Amino acid sequence: MKNYYLALIVSALLTINIYAEDVEEVVVTASLTNQTVSDLKDPLHVVDGDDVDAGGVQSLGDTLDELLGVHSADFGAAVGQPVVRGMSGSRVRVLENGVVVRDVAALGPDHINDVNLLNTQQIEVVKGPSSLLYANGGAGGVINIVDNSIATTDLSSFPMVAVGAEVQSVNNGEVADFSYAQNHSGFNVTFVTSDSFFENYELPAGALYPEEHHDEDHHDSEDDEDHEGESMKMLANSDVENSYSKVGISRTGDWGYFGVSFSDNEGVMGVPFHVEAHGDEHDDHSESEDEHDEHEEERIFSQIDSNKFDIKGSINTDGYAFVNKVDFSFRDSSYEHLEGHAEEEGHHDDDHSESEEDGHGHEEPTLFETDATEFGLIFDVSSGDLTRKIVFNKAEQDSSIIGEEAFMRPVSTDETTIGYFVSRDFGNYRYDLGIRADEISRSGSVAHHDEDHAEDEEGEIEFYNQDISTLSVALNFDQDFSENLSVNLGLSSFERAPDVVELFMNGPHLATGRFEVGNPNLDTETSNNVDLTFNYQKDNMYATFAYYQNSVSNYIYLKDEEHDEDHHDSEGEEEHEGLMHAEFVQEDASLEGYEFEVGTTYQLLNGTLDLSFGRDVVEGTLDAGGFIPRMAPSRNFISASYTTADYNLSAVLKDVADHEDVADENETMTEGYKMLNLRLTKDYKIAGANLKVSAFANNALDQVARNSTSFVKDAVPLPGRNIGLSLRLSY
Repeated sequence: MKNYYLALIVSALLTINIYAEDVEEVVVTASLTNQTVSDLKDPLHVVDGDDVDAGGVQSLGDTLDELLGVHSADFGAAVGQPVVRGMSGSRVRVLENGVVVRDVAALGPDHINDVNLLNTQQIEVVKGPSSLLYANGGAGGVINIVDNSIATTDLSSFPMVAVGAEVQSVNNGEVADFSYAQNHSGFNVTFVTSDSFFENYELPAGALYPEEHHDEDHHDSEDDEDHEGESMKMLANSDVENSYSKVGISRTGDWGYFGVSFSDNEGVMGVPFHVEAHGDEHDDHSESEDEHDEHEEERIFSQIDSNKFDIKGSINTDGYAFVNKVDFSFRDSSYEHLEGHAEEEGHHDDDHSESEEDGHGHEEPTLFETDATEFGLIFDVSSGDLTRKIVFNKAEQDSSIIGEEAFMRPVSTDETTIGYFVSRDFGNYRYDLGIRADEISRSGSVAHHDEDHAEDEEGEIEFYNQDISTLSVALNFDQDFSENLSVNLGLSSFERAPDVVELFMNGPHLATGRFEVGNPNLDTETSNNVDLTFNYQKDNMYATFAYYQNSVSNYIYLKDEEHDEDHHDSEGEEEHEGLMHAEFVQEDASLEGYEFEVGTTYQLLNGTLDLSFGRDVVEGTLDAGGFIPRMAPSRNFISASYTTADYNLSAVLKDVADHEDVADENETMTEGYKMLNLRLTKDYKIAGANLKVSAFANNALDQVARNSTSFVKDAVPLPGRNIGLSLRLSY
């Protein structure tokens, strides 16, 4: 049906007299600071919503992967958790309209960030003092997805309607979305809904390694020759299906604004990598070929169901009690992530019964749940040219895992924050200062297994109640040395409390192929960062260069233990011989890197040609020796863009180097690749409506590509060539 509607729109293009619409200049404002991007001195990326749409529907990490200093830790097409300057996990906070998204992404690399990028106004990547207003522990910064679900200014009394459709070739993907906005009797009403369906995605020939061979020896002759001769393959369990809707109502006036919104996000996605843990009676080499084929036919999937209720507003107090205005927000969110197994079509019950008798039956599903409430206040106490804000925030979150893969017992977390932000502009120079103090209380427990208890029974349970205080400070100083050159110096110290997985994990994590063990006695992690940025612009030339160094005390990471056949401790690893043992440990570490971009613009015919070259490099090392696991390699970006009044054509070649700085023998080297992404967007006006046509070709060179930041890079390569078309009709 979606293809039918797409054909109708294309037919209209060919039969109606159309002409290009003039594109008005838009001033982009960073919502976290309410400043225009040209005035914002914090290190920042702002991605416009139209640019998000032009590249096709992707994960959050993949959407941001072309930004300098930002990478993706993928787990198939559905999951792409962002990595900023080597920082990942809870060190990078994902926000939605300035409020932290409290999902289960931190509980596993196979879990998605609970955000929807359709109908997005912009995505902001913020580092520095501004990030301290909105999230704790974000040493890597915050990523804020902005939409207009709660309108802060009055909408038009005429309905604004948009209908979109998209198709993708690599996965037979289909996307349809609808949005509506209008002011009804003084109330601003917004509504968006979308449906997307993606089948298993295609891989370039030879992308899959032999199953038993996931290391540097994968080039061996016979298997390699077989794979070189193969045509495109589909990656099993890489499919995604999602339905999303959101409605918002707001009222505005000279007094400010007040609004509410509700969103529902449901989806099903395949899990393209999942290992089987075996007991003593079955090890990795004792499975018969028939038993192995049986597991190949098994469908492994995740279901998500998320609901968020938001209240947001702002009250202008006209300087009463020295307060100019008060911004407030409240969110109640519920997130469920169910992982399970199912038989593929043709997998007979008789075979299944036999497998259960052999100890290889289907696992019971595992349910990951998070329920959270968060309330925030921001008091604007600015005066004259001095910007000052005082922040208060309170959050409560309950996380639990129930079922076969319950590797962590329930945890409750309370967070209380008070913060201060000040900024002053002196003309040629300016400073920004942010301070944040957090009180974090966590209640959790660890169940110890021993020989006297069966695999599915808990032994002694040890309870923990922790009260942790953290203090973070960030300072930016910006100096204009001339009308062409400015320099920004950023100094920061971020304290991060260990997250719940790092503290209380204790069990088999089949998505990573590890038996992971946390440590309730981990100390607070402190990141001390120096960031120096030069910006230069003269005539049609521009350049930027940033160097940063981050010294981290008590850096927390998951460390793989060396394999030892005789190694079995009291935690029950003997019941999971197929898994690697890994523990969360702490060591002092350093992250150092740089980013630069040089470019030039030319007026060519009726448009502007923009050519640029960029590079980003980050290296993470442990002070005691060795490298931080799963770091990103260096990358070069060659970009060309041609823009006229009615269309834009762009090409970005991302040249990714080999990643050879591996942590240990368990982390394999990652080969480099060249990723070429092409975009073409054009605006048309049709009888008072606007039609935006976007064509894209991602991985146009059809390169075999893997992200070194991914736990499953060897088994889950990135998709092959993906050609797509999206249409959006708005009026």
